[in-house]
Amino acid sequence: MRHLGVWAVLLGTVLWGVAAFAQGYGDYSSPQPAQAGKLNTQLTTAVEHAGNAVKSGTMSTAVSHLGHALNCIEGTRGKNFNAAWGHVCQGQGDGITTDIKGAKNADSVMPVLESAHGLAVAGVKAKDLAGVQFAARGVGSLLQIVSDATK
Repeated sequence: MRHLGVWAVLLGTVLWGVAAFAQGYGDYSSPQPAQAGKLNTQLTTAVEHAGNAVKSGTMSTAVSHLGHALNCIEGTRGKNFNAAWGHVCQGQGDGITTDIKGAKNADSVMPVLESAHGLAVAGVKAKDLAGVQFAARGVGSLLQIVSDATK
């Protein structure tokens, strides 16, 4: 029964991300030079760490790895960036949400990226290991979609 609450939070977060995008959350239409190499590298790293979170056996390790993915999504200037988790994407770019601007299919894939972001934020705040792992599985899958669409 406890997991139903986690699923409700996760679904609400995904729906919020889609709704926020539909209301004009962020300007991703401004064409800027695509930084495809940086974007793809950060996406690969974030997907890997979301997968590490899924496989983690402890709450702290799972949150740390999902935090790595969140830090990669936001970059150092992000509202939820937490240096204590470590910045595994350091030197790879300025954050997925920044470096996606101008990339192939960026406008079309933004609802998916925003959903991954919202799910990562909810996941690092989850109260149990299963909640973090479910969120991480979703984040990894959504970021893989972003990666495939922007190549």
